[in-house]
Amino acid sequence: MTTLDQRLSAQRMSSERARGTLAGIAQNAYLRLFLILVVVAAGAAALTVGIGLVLDIVVPLIFGSELHALAALFPGLGR
Repeated sequence: MTTLDQRLSAQRMSSERARGTLAGIAQNAYLRLFLILVVVAAGAAALTVGIGLVLDIVVPLIFGSELHALAALFPGLGR
């Protein structure tokens, strides 16, 4: 083995170590599945919060008087 071959193999090993965690995750199917589920759950939570905020802001602006009428008709629902 020449000095050039040793240098190339050392560079290859250091680049493999540099990838480390991400390479391990990419090769492990269970970790990939877990990360996909985490991303999907975070997206669903963000979507739910976003819809709640939009409804909380928009519905009273559009249906303000109707909401007061419904509150008068059904006083137990407001609690």
